[in-house]
Amino acid sequence: MSNRLFCAFILLMLCSSSVLALGITPGRTTLSYEPGKQQTVMVTVINSDAKDVSLAVYVRGELNESIVLGDSSLRMRADEKEKQLSFEVRLPNALKPGLHTAEVVVAQSPEKLPQSTATVGMALAVATQVQVYVPYPGKYVEGELKVAGDDAEKNFYAVVTNRGSERIEKVKAAITIFDAAGKKVKTLETNELALAPSEKRELSAHWTVDAPRGHYTARAVVTYDGEQGLFESSFDIGEFALELLDLYVKDFTLGGIAKFNMLVENKWNEPITQAYARMRVLDSSFTELADVKSASYDIPSGEKTTVVYYWDTKGIIEGLYNANILLYYGDKKTQHDLKLDVSERSIQVIGLGRVVSSETGGSSNLVMTLGVIIGFLILLNVLWFVVLRKRKR
Repeated sequence: MSNRLFCAFILLMLCSSSVLALGITPGRTTLSYEPGKQQTVMVTVINSDAKDVSLAVYVRGELNESIVLGDSSLRMRADEKEKQLSFEVRLPNALKPGLHTAEVVVAQSPEKLPQSTATVGMALAVATQVQVYVPYPGKYVEGELKVAGDDAEKNFYAVVTNRGSERIEKVKAAITIFDAAGKKVKTLETNELALAPSEKRELSAHWTVDAPRGHYTARAVVTYDGEQGLFESSFDIGEFALELLDLYVKDFTLGGIAKFNMLVENKWNEPITQAYARMRVLDSSFTELADVKSASYDIPSGEKTTVVYYWDTKGIIEGLYNANILLYYGDKKTQHDLKLDVSERSIQVIGLGRVVSSETGGSSNLVMTLGVIIGFLILLNVLWFVVLRKRKR
């Protein structure tokens, strides 16, 4: 019975994959606005799984009444990997300035779906978007600010588009960088250029980083023929990190309670809140002997703090012990693997190897690993099924 259930699971996975193997290209068509304009748009529907499939076609969005479909349904045979779909865009005589959109959706017909795939019905559609930009009267610029580069060099790109009806002779930007506290760090000037109506170009500036690691905001004031626009983008320099500087125990007697003093420094340009430490002590066979935790600390930006936690050494004998020190802050966990040399009157800390991980990243890695394992098991069982069938024949 279990083998039948597993085969059913395999078939379900294969069916789910097939109904999802649907595509459409291009994903977007951008049209310039002219009152009453009519234009035919051609797109390609892709059936990459080479299955017989019935498709429904419909329109949604603000401009849905401006799109006339050539076909409201499609039938694709297994030997048809692609099929052309056409529709006509008929723009109204009046539209407000700005962006207007609609979508032409191609979906697998519900009556053709197996009952087992009902739960993924929302994913059985693809869409191509139609965008229509109506120019603003006079001069008007839209844009966005992008940041690229490493911790030593940063490049800023103000991508500007002329959405007005008139040509712009001079466009440039002043990019000001602010730290997490809102303090100005640097101001950069970009190049200057001209923009024809509907034209898109880049303004750029370069920064050789001379600021501490942390979180920053860049604000670009774009000036064009006496008008201005503001665009923002956030970026980081360096790694969000709480650094362990020292770990020591003072005034210790074996059998008593050891007070661990952990000196940490906030290297970030913002306060780190609710940070705490945890220590696991293990013997030579890696059996856990203790698991202790500190209180939570708020550590100001750029400052050092001593985090304190305690270990009751009752029943512990002299010797060398393995220890894992874990620092929790934000969504990160910093692990330090070390050894504790415990004697009658002291505890010496040996080694501070460090591994930094993200709490959220750890979860995604686990999901990816499980996905690979499940995929391998499915493939193995399909091969087993084929071999068994051949033997029976």
